[in-house]
Amino acid sequence: MRILIAINENKGLYSKLSEHFGHCPYFAIYETGAKKFKIVKNKLNHSNQLLTPVEQIMKFKPDIVFTLGIGQRAIKLFNEKNVKIKTGNYKITKEVIKNIDNLRELEEGCKH
Repeated sequence: MRILIAINENKGLYSKLSEHFGHCPYFAIYETGAKKFKIVKNKLNHSNQLLTPVEQIMKFKPDIVFTLGIGQRAIKLFNEKNVKIKTGNYKITKEVIKNIDNLRELEEGCKH
């Protein structure tokens, strides 16, 4: 299983989580089976006429997206691609990875 986590900084497992998915500067990607971890720069192009940000994210092949906040439209688009949106009361990447089995579904998006 591959989880993509919205983060604010590139400090490895101690990276602070981002308050909003679409505006985070980095993504942490963790593969549970192989226990592989990496951080990539957020290069989403929100003005791309051909690919939505969600479609651009799919190149990372996430099974789960962890975020503290995300728009309702993105939730809908991820759901259509069978990607679960999860959240939880955590502050850093390491806490998310340590608590993968305790993450809760995020069903309601930001109101903006």
